[in-house]
Amino acid sequence: MDHQGNSKVIPNLSSVISERLLPRVRQPAQYIGLETNAYCKVVDSAQITVAMAFPDTYSVGISHQGNQILYHIANNLPGVACDRTYCPLPDAEAVMRSEKIPLFGWESRRAVGHFDMLAFSIPHETCLTNVLTMLDLAGVPLRANQRTESHPIIIAGDAIADAPEPMAPFIDLFCVGDGEETFVRLIELLRQAKQAGASRQEFILQAARSIPAVYAPQYYRPVYNDDGTLKQLRPVEEGLPSYIKRARIAKLSNSPDLANRLVPLTEAVHDRIVIEIMRGCPHSCRFCQAGATRKPVRCRSVDEIIDIARRAVKATGYHEISLLSLSSSDYPWFKELVERLTNEFTHRNISISLPSLRVDKQLEIIPLMTSQVRKSGLTIAAEAGSERLRRAIKKNITEQEMLNGVRAAWQMGWQHVKVYFMAGLPGEKDEDIDAIFELCQRLSQTRMDVDSHRGNITAAVSWFVPRPHTPMQWSAMQQAEYFWSVRQRLKKLSRRTAVQFKFHRIERSILEGVLARGDRRLADVIETAWKQGARFDAWNEYFDYEKWQYAFEKTGVNPYFYAHRQRSTDELLPWDHIESGCPREKLLQEWERLIQAIGQ
Repeated sequence: MDHQGNSKVIPNLSSVISERLLPRVRQPAQYIGLETNAYCKVVDSAQITVAMAFPDTYSVGISHQGNQILYHIANNLPGVACDRTYCPLPDAEAVMRSEKIPLFGWESRRAVGHFDMLAFSIPHETCLTNVLTMLDLAGVPLRANQRTESHPIIIAGDAIADAPEPMAPFIDLFCVGDGEETFVRLIELLRQAKQAGASRQEFILQAARSIPAVYAPQYYRPVYNDDGTLKQLRPVEEGLPSYIKRARIAKLSNSPDLANRLVPLTEAVHDRIVIEIMRGCPHSCRFCQAGATRKPVRCRSVDEIIDIARRAVKATGYHEISLLSLSSSDYPWFKELVERLTNEFTHRNISISLPSLRVDKQLEIIPLMTSQVRKSGLTIAAEAGSERLRRAIKKNITEQEMLNGVRAAWQMGWQHVKVYFMAGLPGEKDEDIDAIFELCQRLSQTRMDVDSHRGNITAAVSWFVPRPHTPMQWSAMQQAEYFWSVRQRLKKLSRRTAVQFKFHRIERSILEGVLARGDRRLADVIETAWKQGARFDAWNEYFDYEKWQYAFEKTGVNPYFYAHRQRSTDELLPWDHIESGCPREKLLQEWERLIQAIGQ
């Protein structure tokens, strides 16, 4: 870290990027920056420089809500310049390595390895190798214990901080929970540390001691039992907490509304206005990590949302407004909100998108509200085919409610329905798998009541991964052979029907199960797979499970131990030091009720 609060000159790579990188990559528009509403602050004169890093492509990262929120927060702090950086695609990575071009900020064209802080939003396990790519391209040692005063502070948040141990050796500080207030406190503490001439390690320790939601894994030591399970994870410095508290903002209005969100000049995953209307979920599905960790529910008012929409349309030029939450139709004033949005905006050719809808009695009234809501497709999450399993996992939606809702959707112009399911749930039987297809058939047949045609149903089947901080965290994950048999069974049932099945990659789901439930011994696996060339594991065109199999064999780590073993309720889990959204006693109670419900 640069001491005494001095600004520092960071190498400008503009001409190098323009002349030696952009002409040699397939998608140069992903690397040019220049977005509408970008801050473009001068990093050389800033007291604190921050690079918001997203470990996926620009087209994915530019659409990430949390990343944009923190970017806007940092740039509105005095003396702070915050830039953004994303993971280059493999062709760009190859050029950058051959031309010795370091990872750079999209706005400043400056080398991010010279910034004060490199802050990662890590939303899922299949982008972990991309974090290593970005660190390496930035010239930052992969391991935290190898970094010196010249390297930026590496922080990480988002979902990966809920179970951080597999990435613990690579990250200086994890931020658990809502990041808005924690991020401001970290930046202010870094400013004070620079002014006081504190060392890098002094800052890391001070942050972990003074901010309850911050975890510094290098100052915690794991001890293992003879059977490989975790015996303890204890701090090795005085003043460090043994339990990391989850940060929660009191009101959603305390978070930036992103009315002036970044608008890319090239195609992004979500090219639309996105308004977060509610954070948290009122339901307690036993499998859902996001629902468990983001409690309590906090909502924006209808008036606030309408005001954000007005300003966003003016600031971005987008012609679509999307409402963001874990379950939008559970927003308390949902009907009023949709009516007001459609009355104000649809006559201006601005469409309203309604994702994350529960198919219950609220969904039945949605098609009746307006004929202007976009109807390209309706997505619902049934999760299980049978009523028995839905009750067991507390997915409180009945088949009749789904049939009524989908029938109403056909009547009001929806053309296609996509239904999400999980296979591999505890207590699952052959008849539960058959029930997935049978439910889809009945949903398709509801269209016969409307126009004498069968409705097109796409059933997306994912493979159940037991998630930390949920009642199902003790469950075993099914093995690949079982998933292959389910896949074959459903494909056979659906031949020559209006139901089309799509399946997640089985190997990828198993990898997610290993990484989601792992401890820090998996860091060697992640680094070995990365050295073998593992990149963009969420992308079908790049995912190569053989590289991971090699890594497991090379490091002597057995993936079965992490993914497919049922955990004892007495076992210390690798994420037990991170506060959940629900007390452990409550999670255990819900797990026992699940076991009773499935008859095991």
